[in-house]
Amino acid sequence: MSIMSAIFIYQILNHYTTPDALDPGFLVLDNSANERPDWYEYWPIRKYLLNEPLDESAFYGFLSPKFRHKTNLGAVAVHEFVGREAGTTDVVLLSPSVHLTAYHLNVFEHGDAVHPGLLQIATQFFAHIGQPGDLHELVTDSRNEVHSNYVIAKPRFWRAWLNVTEQLFALAESPTDPLGAELRKATTYRGKTSVHMKIFIMERIATWILAHNRELVARTRDPFAARSRIYKVPGAVVCDALKIAYVSHGRREQYRDVFNLVSRTRKFLNLQVRLGGLLGLKQIRTGLASLASRWTKTSRV
Repeated sequence: MSIMSAIFIYQILNHYTTPDALDPGFLVLDNSANERPDWYEYWPIRKYLLNEPLDESAFYGFLSPKFRHKTNLGAVAVHEFVGREAGTTDVVLLSPSVHLTAYHLNVFEHGDAVHPGLLQIATQFFAHIGQPGDLHELVTDSRNEVHSNYVIAKPRFWRAWLNVTEQLFALAESPTDPLGAELRKATTYRGKTSVHMKIFIMERIATWILAHNRELVARTRDPFAARSRIYKVPGAVVCDALKIAYVSHGRREQYRDVFNLVSRTRKFLNLQVRLGGLLGLKQIRTGLASLASRWTKTSRV
């Protein structure tokens, strides 16, 4: 008889959030003191993992107050999905649509597109901690990409994650290390320049770990359920499939060549799909409606 794994999923109570805005089905991780605003949600997650004993067979997660808004998933659906996968899984990923990152070879290239300089700083960081590699050759896809720390995982994952993130934390806290200064530089985010580069590298560490550690078994909760900009999803699905084929079939260059073609023409492709939907072309409108329905269905596992 199998034993059910315990599931401890916390939603972070920040200084700008009232308790009644959180999902009552999740536990509460109190960050209302806002001790280190420059570290955002890493600070309460870090404190928890460094100070609380963990059950090796249990799952732990630390979700932002905006989790429901970004994913359309409530606590009941999340617990049911994690529980269903618990027997064969180490990590559950609950990212909203990956249609932004799918058009890039990996999450660091996507990061560099929206936060210029991220790729170079991330490369220096991994070399600094003894994990050198060409991030231009890293391939990530919907099987391991995760955003906003929407990860529910067993302690073996969180230990691997904390091992890397603590090294990033130490560097960024160093007042004398030149790389630490680069990590503390502000970068553009939602029209403002106030968030340190360290945060956007930090949120990509989970994907980096899953891409490098094949012993960790991950399951994904519908990575293409999108709230908006549905017209971007068809091309993203194609790019994601090509990246999976490239990795799964010995990195055959023909898959990468086609991926590059679709990726570089994505603006034109997305425009055609969007116009087709607006003009009422039956096949396109039907396809977009089907994709859009996945968002409304996400709360039902």
